[in-house]
Amino acid sequence: MTHLTSPTLTRGAPSSPPAAAGGEDVCRRTVLVGGASLVLTGCFDRPCHERNPAQKAFLDGLQELAKPALASNNPLRVEEAARQSIALADKVGAFSDWCGTLTKIEGNAQTAAVTVDIGRQVSLYAFNDWALAFAGTVTDFFSTRSRATPPPGLSEPAVAALKTVRLGERVTLSGRMGEIAGSGVLDLSRLFGKTASDHRQFLQTPRFVARIEALQASKK
Repeated sequence: MTHLTSPTLTRGAPSSPPAAAGGEDVCRRTVLVGGASLVLTGCFDRPCHERNPAQKAFLDGLQELAKPALASNNPLRVEEAARQSIALADKVGAFSDWCGTLTKIEGNAQTAAVTVDIGRQVSLYAFNDWALAFAGTVTDFFSTRSRATPPPGLSEPAVAALKTVRLGERVTLSGRMGEIAGSGVLDLSRLFGKTASDHRQFLQTPRFVARIEALQASKK
């Protein structure tokens, strides 16, 4: 039996794309969309303390000082790295729009003291009452005291803003590194203790005194 094929079905009719071609288009679109998603995810997953160039440079500088000193297991190198870390913080001076996490609030509106994590195991400490500072966890670090009235470490707007944020919340802050210490209230050369273990502990979890002028919940 002879099978007849209509010319209209074999000539001039658009050929159907192979099934594989459609699969390739789908795969191509998937790769493009997936790639964009990865890029966006990478942006959103970027730690907030790495978004401000000045803040990231400060944290990178601390790490560059601490890593080789701690790895050397040499107490003299550890001590020198701790001193250089303090000097690095002193060079920062004023800072603005730094990102951090509010981890502790002590006292009341008149005697406020706060700790803000500004990087991996790096924090800022600001207080308005010297007695509260001595009653806190940093007692061993503060070994000198000036007879002058300690300048406040938190401005009035910053204290007011503290009432609107929660512990563990991400915040942006502006202020000046070491402002309280730089006013003669603290002696930086003795701030972090004198023993090798004190210096080592500081390099592992550095904590700096600062004045906080402005603080608010982060919108990012």
